[in-house]
Amino acid sequence: MRRLRNQFIDIISFQNAAGYFAAITFFVSLFSLLIDPKIGVLTPDMLDGGRWWNAGLFVFHLLSPAEIQAGTYMPWIFLAFYTYLVFSVGKILEEDMGSLRFNLFLFSLIFFITIGGVLSLYYPLFVETKMIYDCLLLALAIRMPNLEFFIIPIRMKWIGIALFVYLFWERGDEMRMFNSILPWAGLFFGFSSLLLFFGRDILGTKIRERKTSNWKAKQSEVFTVHKCHVCGATEATDPQLEFRYCVNCEDKEYCENHLHNHAHS
Repeated sequence: MRRLRNQFIDIISFQNAAGYFAAITFFVSLFSLLIDPKIGVLTPDMLDGGRWWNAGLFVFHLLSPAEIQAGTYMPWIFLAFYTYLVFSVGKILEEDMGSLRFNLFLFSLIFFITIGGVLSLYYPLFVETKMIYDCLLLALAIRMPNLEFFIIPIRMKWIGIALFVYLFWERGDEMRMFNSILPWAGLFFGFSSLLLFFGRDILGTKIRERKTSNWKAKQSEVFTVHKCHVCGATEATDPQLEFRYCVNCEDKEYCENHLHNHAHS
């Protein structure tokens, strides 16, 4: 049993999974642009007719039929941008998480979004392939919040927050149209992988913030004799500091850093 498990781990731990995924997406979408716009497009007729293999290509079909039939250069720019995005973000995440964990995360995204895409044929879930790319960006924002990924010097945590808010906001029209919360529920098919693989990171950040705030609260409750009138330092925050009263101020104590560097009152 252990041998089979090790063999499975060796198989699933191959490198550059995001690159392979980006390449397959590029060629499938290119095929849909040049030859067959219906490849990878899910419809009830296809599934009822036994063409379940088409569901396997759903996650690799980036462009919608409307975008393909637009006949402009925008689908080409869109395809090139998203192909580069998934390759770059995937490479960073793989180096950070390791090939095994990243591959499992990517495969879980593919699995859940494929299931969501099939269910969207019968319920207004609106699960699309682009959700994979959104989840990769959110994963990068969770793992590396201070990373400046794009040319514009904006940290990933702000990009992640903006993207998260936008994903919920853009589904408002669908919710009003169908008078249902199912469009919001459709986001679960992408977010479930984020919670599964990065829930501990999110929860750990909250726990660290709570511990820090509790420590500061406890520090403020410690009884002290000395306190600097300028910076608020006490013998509890810095035992090495010396404190003196200023002869030109009325009953005000200062630390050694501000004893001769303050405005007299």
